[in-house]
Amino acid sequence: MNPLDADPAALAPPPSNSVQAELEFACDANGATYVHRQRVGYPFHVGRSLRMPEDPPGMPTIYLQSCSGGIFEGDDLRLRIAAGEGTAAHVATAASTVVHSMECQAASQQVELHARAASFVEYLPDPVILFPRAKLTSGMRVCVHPGATAIFGDAALLHDPMGGDAPFDWLQSETVIEDATGKLLARDCFRIEGSELARGLIGITGRWKAHGSLFVVTCAKPPAELVAAMRMALLTAGVYAGAALLPNQSGAWSRILATDAAALKAALFSTWAAIRQILTGTTPMPRRK
Repeated sequence: MNPLDADPAALAPPPSNSVQAELEFACDANGATYVHRQRVGYPFHVGRSLRMPEDPPGMPTIYLQSCSGGIFEGDDLRLRIAAGEGTAAHVATAASTVVHSMECQAASQQVELHARAASFVEYLPDPVILFPRAKLTSGMRVCVHPGATAIFGDAALLHDPMGGDAPFDWLQSETVIEDATGKLLARDCFRIEGSELARGLIGITGRWKAHGSLFVVTCAKPPAELVAAMRMALLTAGVYAGAALLPNQSGAWSRILATDAAALKAALFSTWAAIRQILTGTTPMPRRK
């Protein structure tokens, strides 16, 4: 993994009218959260709101689906999620997203996440699957207002559908976390070259072929308590992982390297479940997809 070396403007948040999918959540008269506004265009599809056992009261689960069969060369995908004051919502994808092979142009996927005052919002997509010669720029910009909690993450796997070991080209990622005034709280960026990953160099990538991150931005619990819970949850086979405080005492985060998709999925779920238990007093049920 090398430091990201790119123009920050390339990952700037898009204006609202340029996104293909936009979701806004609000509270009804009884305090339950509902989709107050949605504007969805190709290639996204939004499923109906679901209520899951062991979720916080009034929290809907929304699954985003792709109608296109994955991410293709030249795609510029943009998603905006806004959780209104006092809302609680869980947004995920219905399945992993394939990033197809590319000849020249890269693809881009950008997400804006706004957590208004006292809201509790989760954005936990399934991993992207990088095919040989895939080139993807992935960006997430998160704005967290006072009293809000935002839990979000990303993950990546690699796969050669021809049964070989042909590598993807590169994955470039940036996550920016800000407060309501626009003050930068934390920034994480990396670039993974497929050719370097394929070498399996000891001390650099080794045998680890799957990657994921989980962030928790909140003032509801001391950050050190969140880090301790993450570290306990990550004591599992098949992963090399760590957890640490986010800058500015804004929360906690973990980064996970795994031997395969199953190990990565298990580690991400156990980490998320541990955080949910601390923040809400209940453990989420596994999602069947």
